[in-house]
Amino acid sequence: MPTVAITGAAGAIGSVTARVFADAGWQLGLFDYDADAVDDLRADYPDAYVAQADLTNIDAARTAFDGMAEQHEAPHAVLAIAGGFAMQAATEATDADYAHMMDLNMRTLFNTARAALPHMQSHSESFLLGVSAPAAEDGAANTGLYAASKAAVAAYLKSLHAELHGEGVRVSTLYPMGVVDTPANREAMPDSDPSTWVAPQELAETMLHAATRTARGHIQALKVYAAT
Repeated sequence: MPTVAITGAAGAIGSVTARVFADAGWQLGLFDYDADAVDDLRADYPDAYVAQADLTNIDAARTAFDGMAEQHEAPHAVLAIAGGFAMQAATEATDADYAHMMDLNMRTLFNTARAALPHMQSHSESFLLGVSAPAAEDGAANTGLYAASKAAVAAYLKSLHAELHGEGVRVSTLYPMGVVDTPANREAMPDSDPSTWVAPQELAETMLHAATRTARGHIQALKVYAAT
């Protein structure tokens, strides 16, 4: 049975992804920052390895992944979904805004990779995925720091792939190409039509497809669009 580690596992995308991988027969390792959410994950997935971890802290990240390898198995796939979003005008952003965006998006991925890869490489083949955004390629008004952090995510993942694909580690970047249909986005944009947004289920199934490819069918960039 293959094993997957999912960061941000209690979030709008992560929770759907956990269900999709569980239904496909994968053993789960679930990581989240929020203690109450972790309790819910343990109740929903009693056979999973579940850890509360602040992935902006490398020691916490290593403790979580070491625990998974010791109690269950080293992950065959790691889905680094944990991250965040904020808006501010580029010239009005503060040092705290900068640190917050880079911590949520880039540092969590950086620490996840450093903590997970030594375990993943015990397998002959493994898979690591992170999540970027269209703004990483094109920029967007009032999201300069978010765009910059997601651009860093994409560049880091491409670099990891260049370093590691010859050693059996496939690395992919997921791009949700539009607003993702989450409860928070529905609340923030009540007058919008969510049927034009990207469905978390589609993102989760795309990740499952990518995780089950071989080196001869690897998909390095995964862009998922809504219908319109």
